Amino acid sequence: MIHQEQSFRRFVWALEKKWIQTVCILGFTLVPIFGGLDYFIIPKEYLDENLGYFLSLRAFASFFVLIQYIILRFSKPNAWNTVHAFVFTFVVGGIITLMTARLGGFESSYYAGLNLVLIAVNLFLPWNAVKGALNSGIILVQYLVVNLIFDHDYKLISIINNLYFLAGTMIISVTIAHFKFNLTKSEFEKMDVISTLKSQQDGDYFLTSLVLQPLSLNLSKSEIVPVEFFTSQKKKFTFKNWTQEIGGDISVSNVITLKGRRYVVFVNADAMGKSLQGAGGAIVFGAVFHAMIQRTKMLETNQNQYPERWLRNAVIELQKTFESFDGAMMISLVIGLVDEESGLVYYINAEHPFPVLYRDGRASFIDSQIYFRKIGMLEIKSRFFVSLFQLQPGDKLILGSDGREDLMVFDPTIGGKSMVEDENFFLHIVEQGKGELREIVSILKDSGDIIDDLSLVKISFDPAKRENGPGNSLRAPSQYSENGTHTNGYKHAEDLEVLKELVSSSSKNGDIEESIQAAIRLVEIYPGESNYLYFLAKTFNRHRDYKESVEQGERFRYRQPDHVNNLLVLSDSYRRLGNRRRAELLLKEVFSFEPQNQTAINLLGKLRNHNGKDLIKSN
Repeated sequence: MIHQEQSFRRFVWALEKKWIQTVCILGFTLVPIFGGLDYFIIPKEYLDENLGYFLSLRAFASFFVLIQYIILRFSKPNAWNTVHAFVFTFVVGGIITLMTARLGGFESSYYAGLNLVLIAVNLFLPWNAVKGALNSGIILVQYLVVNLIFDHDYKLISIINNLYFLAGTMIISVTIAHFKFNLTKSEFEKMDVISTLKSQQDGDYFLTSLVLQPLSLNLSKSEIVPVEFFTSQKKKFTFKNWTQEIGGDISVSNVITLKGRRYVVFVNADAMGKSLQGAGGAIVFGAVFHAMIQRTKMLETNQNQYPERWLRNAVIELQKTFESFDGAMMISLVIGLVDEESGLVYYINAEHPFPVLYRDGRASFIDSQIYFRKIGMLEIKSRFFVSLFQLQPGDKLILGSDGREDLMVFDPTIGGKSMVEDENFFLHIVEQGKGELREIVSILKDSGDIIDDLSLVKISFDPAKRENGPGNSLRAPSQYSENGTHTNGYKHAEDLEVLKELVSSSSKNGDIEESIQAAIRLVEIYPGESNYLYFLAKTFNRHRDYKESVEQGERFRYRQPDHVNNLLVLSDSYRRLGNRRRAELLLKEVFSFEPQNQTAINLLGKLRNHNGKDLIKSN
């Protein structure tokens, strides 16, 4: 409470100083101007002897007030500022009083000027009733004393008349000043409360921003697949000496090893809500995502996954985490892995703006359809699958939140600003910026007003920086090699068509091991060749390696979940491994596509021998 009183006192001093300066400006401006009135008011017979005297008084008062203004201009607000107001009243009111004495004393109409001084000082300054009354007393005492001294022929009725009007002006101005002062104090107290709350809020913002910063990190450090970030949250704030920003956009990159290969993992995400709410979602996401990354780096079992499975498991874990908030927290994102060796991008887009490819001076979307809703949405049973995209040397992949299109730009048709509605707007920006983040951001800012959080991620592919030749770090699974010294043709084959021919010819010749090894080599060097994953799943199933059949079949399913024949192979392999529940679920998916599929019906019959469940009727 004491602190608030001190703050209010300092506030009043500053306000008082400002308004006294304003009153002084009016004083040294209007006092000489009203000299024109003297010419018409002073009787002709007294004009010569009084006009010069009046102008001298006005000049003195104007100069004195000007000096006051200069002193106030270069002084700090303090309690002594009030004295300047009283001096102003004494000087300006004094010259008016002297004029009334020269023009008839209590009979002179010049006393009306005293009312103007009372109104100007009492109403402009943030004064309580005491200060207003003291200021009014200066005017009243001056007027009475001077005129009683110089006016020997006064009439009592004139004194009473003039005092009534002066007293009335005094009462009105002091009353208004008093209520205005109380209102000012009340508003200050409310603003002080608001200021305190805002300071507390900014403190919360500041602490939240400190938590968010170490979660939004670019840790990939890859020369082959360099990653660049740009993030600008819409909410900017100042807390003490720090200027920070807070919002729901977050970008993360890192490097992990899966099946002995290095992958750059990246994500660009936008949490639902503004400021603190959005930042809360970003923090939850960042904490969970970094935990997954560290878990992968520390545990060998997590590294023994194919990228499709790792990516799908990551999204499922994020979905389960955000579902625990009962729909109050959701996040859109693009999450993916880039194979350093091949440049193949594995990614999942959960209702995020489409990634943009910049290749040979042209920008284009690599997607045209949203397959998944936001992470955290309830009652949505999405079958997550992984999309693939092959980067070429020199390609740049640009990811961005919806801030890249939430711009207010000038629309000449309406003569004002409107939201961007052109879906290709950002493509033009990327082309103008030549795929460089700094240029893209600069052009976006020049194009209009960004009204949302903005985050951009640029992923480049530069295989020329690879120290080893293509494929040197690749290896076949140990169960299908003899100390890594095969003499067959697949071992040193790197060309796609050669490997395809090896797979085909070996399969036709009945050399199953040769065809498997060639197919494994092919998908390792060219992981985008998805059909050979199905070939491996089918071949392993035929030769009773059901565990490896499931591994390759699931990997293919993550890419093409609607491939019926692969679902049949998977179901059979799971059944033979004893996982009948998983086999049933896969058959349900087959029946949803082809209700009369004969192979599925036969597999169902084999399952029903164990549990008697009629899956056809249940679907």
